[in-house]
Amino acid sequence: MQNNFIETTPSSKMSWCSDIILIFVVGCVIYMALGFMRPLASPDEGRYSEIPREMVAHGDYVTPRLNDMPYFYKPPFFYWMQAASIKTFGINRFSLRFPNALMAVFGICATYAAARALSGRAAGVFSAGILATSILYLALGQIITLDTTVSVFISSALFAFIVGIKKSGLWRHALIAAFFVLCALAVLTKGLIGIVIPAAIIFLYAICTGPVDFFKKFGRGDWIWILIGIALFSIISVPWHILASLDNPAYDNAGGIFSKEWEGQGFFWYYIIHEHFLRYIDVDTSMREQPWWFFIVLSLVGFIPWVLLLPRALKDTFGDCGRRMLNAPKEAVFFCIWIVFVVFFFSLSKSKLAPYILPIFPALSVLTGAWFAKCWKDKFARSIKIEQILFVVLGYLVSVAPIPIYFVLSSKGKIYDHSYALFVCISLSVIMLILTTATLYIMLVKKNVKAFMAMVFVVSCVFSMYFNPMAILFQRSDTEPLAKYLKANRKTGEDVAILRDYNHFHDLPVWLGETVYLFDVPPLEQRFGFMREKQKHAHRFFPTAEQQSEFIKSRKAALWVLCRASDAEILKKLSPAAEEIMRNGDILLFRIERK
Repeated sequence: MQNNFIETTPSSKMSWCSDIILIFVVGCVIYMALGFMRPLASPDEGRYSEIPREMVAHGDYVTPRLNDMPYFYKPPFFYWMQAASIKTFGINRFSLRFPNALMAVFGICATYAAARALSGRAAGVFSAGILATSILYLALGQIITLDTTVSVFISSALFAFIVGIKKSGLWRHALIAAFFVLCALAVLTKGLIGIVIPAAIIFLYAICTGPVDFFKKFGRGDWIWILIGIALFSIISVPWHILASLDNPAYDNAGGIFSKEWEGQGFFWYYIIHEHFLRYIDVDTSMREQPWWFFIVLSLVGFIPWVLLLPRALKDTFGDCGRRMLNAPKEAVFFCIWIVFVVFFFSLSKSKLAPYILPIFPALSVLTGAWFAKCWKDKFARSIKIEQILFVVLGYLVSVAPIPIYFVLSSKGKIYDHSYALFVCISLSVIMLILTTATLYIMLVKKNVKAFMAMVFVVSCVFSMYFNPMAILFQRSDTEPLAKYLKANRKTGEDVAILRDYNHFHDLPVWLGETVYLFDVPPLEQRFGFMREKQKHAHRFFPTAEQQSEFIKSRKAALWVLCRASDAEILKKLSPAAEEIMRNGDILLFRIERK
């Protein structure tokens, strides 16, 4: 059994700064350089871009709104970050993705800092590189969601704890305070999990390592800083919840607090009861049920390619049996509790989405990175030939995959720009083939394990740069070019409507700069906000064909309508005079002239 969590080299302030700067710059290149290429992906990226746009437009930073209606699925901190980016850089693909990508890079830097503080410089560098190129963290770091931000805050809080209890003096107290501040920011990003998950992991860690010994680590000065931390947590996280409750109270006709009925309910019921409890325990509320093993499999798949090293890292760290595991480094025990609890917690939930599992990857990266650094120092005295072979096999699989992907997507009519798709797929295949062959040459001819593993990092970074170019092929069509055409050609008094299935058009208000009419009922995700302000917004929704036809006939100016190609005939029946003006993929833009 190895103890990978002992720092054996003295720290240098200069190397800390140079490493952080280098990791930050490389992280920004990987996570931001090509983000401008990919259109917003609806519904998620459109939704989480429109909410902050409306915040800026309305000047209301207490009540998040989507489609001009209250939207309390999650707290507002991530929206505040995006609103700041919009006000600084305007509305464009870079500004909308910048906060999410920046948080992902911050998470990589935090992982480096924690791993280095626990195991030395090499462990910090390897842990950061492993996290940055793990496939699920890489993907979600470039897709606008709240999950990357809350994951980074939760992970950073847990890092602050485990490093803090090993420190003394000013650093110890600063990290204690940082733990509570980071938990508060996590709560403001995605609710109570921001404190529940870190607190539960620390509680289980205390139980497993001995509660008496655990609490003996904290002196009188520590408890003072814990109280200061609790005060900071409250100052940061509580005010918005109070303001949102006051601005959005329940109406007189609301059911009880334990009711599942939406009618008349206020912020507290929807945000706490519906979003935190019903979504966790009730299948009908979540509508996101998956098998119990969903997150177990996703944990392994999401850690590709470094999952190939994980079995050896765990075996060398914990030994071959449970009895020896009790003598494992306490830091390793902490990271395993962290990983197992997060997987278990979300596996119990009736709501399962892939991003929920993201907080485990910094812990997996530190466990693997610390082991990797130990092997690197020992010149890989233990053979990893099987892992090397698997890396090469994986590289060749990735080399071959883009071509069949192209033909499958093409046969399903999912590719609209064949020249672009062919170029991206072929270039990725060729580059990965060359790099993988070079890696195989190093393994077979040079027989240099260090050079081989360095090459694996290079290949992983190159593959990471292809995320955005390849992801375009898997996205729905977007409305950005149609919105730009509308802004350039729409005349005063001409309105815009969406025909059915709002989820496909979430990005339209972002680029158009305004909300639009909908020939459908309000989407389920907007149901709570619509019911609270029904009289204010009912005139923008037309669920029946009769209402839609009447609205079209009543227009005093031309009407622009966007729909999917599969719904074009429905629009033609409503208004035979509808003229197709423009198309982007399977989204069409029609103009209906006033008679």
